[in-house]
Amino acid sequence: MVIISGKRWTRFITVGILSLVLIFSIHLLDFANPFSNPDELSASMDVITACAKSDSEHSNDSHSAVPKIPNVVHQIWKTTDLQTYSTQMTASHDSWKQTLEPLNYTINLWTDDDILQLINGSYPWLLSTYEGYPQNIQRADMARLLVIHAEGGIYADLDVYPTSATQIQCLQRLNLEAIFAPVSGTLGLSNHFFMAEPRSPFLQWALYEGKRRGGATSRFIPIPYLRVFWSTGPTMVTAAFRKYAWLYGRGMDRTGGP
Repeated sequence: MVIISGKRWTRFITVGILSLVLIFSIHLLDFANPFSNPDELSASMDVITACAKSDSEHSNDSHSAVPKIPNVVHQIWKTTDLQTYSTQMTASHDSWKQTLEPLNYTINLWTDDDILQLINGSYPWLLSTYEGYPQNIQRADMARLLVIHAEGGIYADLDVYPTSATQIQCLQRLNLEAIFAPVSGTLGLSNHFFMAEPRSPFLQWALYEGKRRGGATSRFIPIPYLRVFWSTGPTMVTAAFRKYAWLYGRGMDRTGGP
């Protein structure tokens, strides 16, 4: 048992509170930056909401007949054995097949070995960063960006299930470079489900941002899940989008969030 005197206990609590404030500030650093423009993320929500309307409203869609985003769904797991995914739920891979394969979509499952082969062959500049991540979730975050940048198409986590093929087709026909779903209103972008054209310039930018954050800086963030968010997760993707839109002035006209 450890006994702490009154004054020392007060200092201990104060330091603890300040530490939590610092950690929280780091977490929000990229959501509240000089590049932030809530209108950009509001527009993203509008794009997705528009495609969530009734099927009949989109039956005569006038957008491009040949979507820039190909009819391919990519998912990622350690191996091809999806029985090891979870004991609590069934992986969504078969659901995507049942929903979209009849509509001439290809559903791909990438393994850890596949990702390493892709990096070695096409992204060798990212290999040391990828292998140096202390947590598997960081590698998974970067892997999804790599796969969609390399081949284009749709990425879905294994706990994301399709609800409407028509909505997905509507999003593809918008003729946008990339589409990410907002999270928490206009606070940021989610990376659990997104789509993009092959070799999307924005995804290239996000990969560079992920590499930049993969260095020593992230080690100063003491809580693991915050480190993941900042280095490879939604915080990184959101910061990359805001800087990309600010620097290139492309914003919502081509990327829809992005």
